[in-house]
Amino acid sequence: MTLGTWSAFILTIVALAAYWLLPVRMRTAVLILASYAFYTVAFPAYALLLAALTLATYFVGIRVRRDRDSADRILLAAGVTGALVVLGVFKYAAFIAGAVGSLATRFSLGFSVPVPAIVAPLGISFITFGLIHFLAEMRKGDAPEPGFWEYVSYVSFFPTVVSGPIKRYRDFVADARSVPARLAGSDWAYGLWRILLGLFRKFVIADTIGVLTEPLLKAQTGTPLLVLAVYAYAFKIYFDFAGYSDIAIGTARLFGYHIMENFNGPYLRRNISEFWRNWHASLTRFITDYIYIPLGGSRRGQLRVALNTLVAMGLSGLWHGPALHYIAWGLWHGVGLAVLRLWRQAAAALRVRFPWLDRTAESRVGRAASYGFGWFVTFNYVALGWVLFVLPVGKSLAVYRAFAGYVFEVIRRVVGFVL
Repeated sequence: MTLGTWSAFILTIVALAAYWLLPVRMRTAVLILASYAFYTVAFPAYALLLAALTLATYFVGIRVRRDRDSADRILLAAGVTGALVVLGVFKYAAFIAGAVGSLATRFSLGFSVPVPAIVAPLGISFITFGLIHFLAEMRKGDAPEPGFWEYVSYVSFFPTVVSGPIKRYRDFVADARSVPARLAGSDWAYGLWRILLGLFRKFVIADTIGVLTEPLLKAQTGTPLLVLAVYAYAFKIYFDFAGYSDIAIGTARLFGYHIMENFNGPYLRRNISEFWRNWHASLTRFITDYIYIPLGGSRRGQLRVALNTLVAMGLSGLWHGPALHYIAWGLWHGVGLAVLRLWRQAAAALRVRFPWLDRTAESRVGRAASYGFGWFVTFNYVALGWVLFVLPVGKSLAVYRAFAGYVFEVIRRVVGFVL
């Protein structure tokens, strides 16, 4: 484990001891101090930014909740815009400047754009989404109004600041107000087990599998190991990300908080929609609530629904990182979701016209075949999509060509052997 990992481990031990040994009235203070210590060790200067964002969004949220008139709608929009601007400056300014500079050079526009060297604050994406969610909940007016320090602990909660899951404000406040005087033995056991599971997934399974991903990461299209590397990366990123989520969920439980599950067997799902309900579920829920549904969701015509899906998933890809290949990865999944919707409609129409298809599909053999086919297509679609996630678009296309060539060659040899 790295020095940062050991520092986080020691901080967690000290914070837990203080949290449960000191008087109950000091728990929120302990949690805030631990969270800011965690944040300050990683990015000292940005602790002030975190405090400023917390202060600004708290007063905006309280004002919006208490006086929901047209002026406060403007204030809400300003609060959300401010949070997004901060995210944009720190995470996407260099990407935008580089893109504008490339276009200026390509079309000989006669000017250049300097690319700023900006280091994004730790967990800025997860923090920003938490702020936006809080403001939206205050606008609805049916969520409890937080105390100031309660809100500070919500924003800075260190177990989830690095890689989520994305917290829900209402659930967090409910937990904060119901933490028992003593943590039950079952919660201690569960929290420790999830932490150990996460460490095993991340540092044993994911890091071991990572050795097999080198041909993909280096885009070595001339080696047959490329096919193995593509599938190895699919499992590496799952165990890596799921491991971090396990650690976050387990650590939160040791403080008496119940954080939502982020991964639930995503690679066992039979279609791309089920995959996304079980892969990084907190992000899927956020994208659905705050991008897809406001765009119109599934309430309009098929073309509009497909467009909404592509926009939502494209932004989901951009959220993962400031690069075109992340957007392409998001659009890959957007296309998959749109095709799935058309497939379902076509299948429903065929069942109405040919009732025997419905009876066949509901039989034991039919259900098994349907699941097997759906799983095979979904898993391979997702696995191939990770190529776009990890490589630039140009290198991804080269990998796809090489991958297809190896697969077809294997199929040709198998068919030739059988015949």
